[in-house]
Amino acid sequence: MAPTGELFEIVLGDQRAVVSELGATLRVYDVGDRPVIESFDGPGVPMSFCEGEILAPWPNRIIDGRWSWEGQNFQLALTEPARRHALHGLVRNLVWSLSEHTTTRVELAVDLLWHQGWPFPLSMTAAYELTDDGLRAAITAVNIGTNAAPYGVAVHPYLHVPNGNVDDVVLRIPAASYLDVDERLAPTEKRPVEGTPFDLADCKPLGDRQIDNGFTDAGTEASMTAPDGCTTTMWADDTVTWWQLFTGDALPEPWRRRTIALEPMTCAPDALNSGDGLVTLEPGESHTMTWGLRID
Repeated sequence: MAPTGELFEIVLGDQRAVVSELGATLRVYDVGDRPVIESFDGPGVPMSFCEGEILAPWPNRIIDGRWSWEGQNFQLALTEPARRHALHGLVRNLVWSLSEHTTTRVELAVDLLWHQGWPFPLSMTAAYELTDDGLRAAITAVNIGTNAAPYGVAVHPYLHVPNGNVDDVVLRIPAASYLDVDERLAPTEKRPVEGTPFDLADCKPLGDRQIDNGFTDAGTEASMTAPDGCTTTMWADDTVTWWQLFTGDALPEPWRRRTIALEPMTCAPDALNSGDGLVTLEPGESHTMTWGLRID
């Protein structure tokens, strides 16, 4: 067995996707001979840079791993030790169980139980389906506990850059605001994108811009156009209120600035503290985020 567990393939026409048992992670999505997402060292190799992972019950960082809820204080494990943050939730390293697998669709499920700093049980499913319009995915969480629970979710695909140079691509994130961060990537304040390098509606190549920031006051689609004119579009439903963009500057060679992470998020970075976009799930309540990819 591969370190990432069983690999589940789905196919429709010239589309192919592969999802791993570990984390219900999207490891491959190809259309014809064109990779749409970056698979790095392949689907059977453990994820090195969170590629394709599901980020729940919070995305991005919880600063110093500390947060409070209904008068109680919690301390999460610091899973980004260099910056001393709790990074990208708790389900990405869990083993998910297969609940459905057809030629074109796969669904996996997991129960998230107690973790350090997280006392709220959730039952989650992740479904991936290939359609005539591209890849469609849905992530659902149900509060199976006895108390109200906070919740946020995102996914972390890297878009494949055909020539391996992000300087030449055109990114479009129709956002009015971005989240400034400090040297630890901790949020500082929300700022307007107009007149800044973070204005990604200008249809100009990325050039030497270095970005690892959240964007908000945005639409529900974002895209990347390669120099050959092919556009990869990521869409999401209206539960997504933030987009995180990472231009790959902190990746080690040979991957530095050769691929771009584009992450639809239902809440802001550090949302367990700020509350920005955070959902409250009462016992028995559910939340679903849908998103997808297509080649235009």
